[in-house]
Amino acid sequence: MKTGVSVLLALSCACLLSGCYASLRLYPVRGPLAEQTPPQAFTAKLTAPPGLTFSVALANGETFQGKVKILAGPPPAPLAPNPPPAVPPQPNLASAWDSVYGPGFYVAHVVGYQLGQAVLTGSQGTVIQVEIWNARGVAVDNKGNIYKLVLGAAGAPQAN
Repeated sequence: MKTGVSVLLALSCACLLSGCYASLRLYPVRGPLAEQTPPQAFTAKLTAPPGLTFSVALANGETFQGKVKILAGPPPAPLAPNPPPAVPPQPNLASAWDSVYGPGFYVAHVVGYQLGQAVLTGSQGTVIQVEIWNARGVAVDNKGNIYKLVLGAAGAPQAN
């Protein structure tokens, strides 16, 4: 594993100790949602404790909530250059990282670092897979959408 503490791990530890949350934004960059005018952006939260929980609501009212796993060390090897399967979960989101941040980004920047991963089923049956690394991330769903995920500032402690 490469040296240094990832921002995700530091944020997770801070959240676990203080009971806070981080705001996130999901921006559709490819697929049916990206083609809408005006383009949609969705607000999400990364909440702790207990554990690390990811939640988001889409414009159609569908809600998602589930646990984020911190993957230690290198994630599984990138997929072959063939297109990824259309339905999550995938072993990793290498093709989504490269679609959002540029060719070769996943191998050059993400492989070898800790990252958070969640696979969530929404209240209307949509499946979304999320990967978070170093204050940014990507997501894919089973409806052909790829999202860019951007972490915002950490929030204040929440009342339990």
